[in-house]
Amino acid sequence: MTKKFKCLKKEPKEGQIVYFLTNYSTSGYLNREWKGIHVEKYWLTIYRIYPTEKDVKRALEFLKTFIKSHKEQLKYITSEPAPGTKVWYGVDMDGLELDSRSIYFDFKNERHQRLLINGFLYNTSKDLREAAGIITKALAMEQKKFKYKFLTKAPERGTKVYYSYFGLESGVIWTKYDPEIPWHVRYLKLGLFFSKEKHALRAGIKMLNLINPTIPKLLKPTEQWAFLTKERDHE
Repeated sequence: MTKKFKCLKKEPKEGQIVYFLTNYSTSGYLNREWKGIHVEKYWLTIYRIYPTEKDVKRALEFLKTFIKSHKEQLKYITSEPAPGTKVWYGVDMDGLELDSRSIYFDFKNERHQRLLINGFLYNTSKDLREAAGIITKALAMEQKKFKYKFLTKAPERGTKVYYSYFGLESGVIWTKYDPEIPWHVRYLKLGLFFSKEKHALRAGIKMLNLINPTIPKLLKPTEQWAFLTKERDHE
């Protein structure tokens, strides 16, 4: 199970030490003082900046596991290329064109071997950029999972699960999970099942917030739902 890690969402103060994922370092990450330059702001939007060393280490562990389990999707090189073969890697794996670098593989070069072992060598710059995009989506999904705490793996048959249901006054309904029921499997894949009622309600409120931004955000989830129900009844 992945340990929770938190990425920065808002710009920190200038001069604050932040941590970011990068292939430039043998550790897989570096720290730097925030300067507010364009590339830093971009990294902020793609989940590459972290507030603490613990967070970036946990993000790196998640990334290693994800890369190892998604070989076909990421299309990275898995076997050692012939000496002198032109291959590609990303310094920061951020998807920017300037991030793509080509090298001629040297099996004696420790850095080349490290990139190969860690799944960061590609046959083309296109494969590299596409992989960077997939990694960004994976990091984004992991942050959403931690925030809304939806189920990512199928629970045992008969386990009580909750989901948002706007037809009820409570805003939440439960069912017993059954892998043979198609809509149960679909809801699980879409991240719509929760192990706790309060998590389903919070996710439902967030969804409705996008539709009805007038809902007071300072209220508790139950109060927010009551507000929405009251608004609906007056229509």
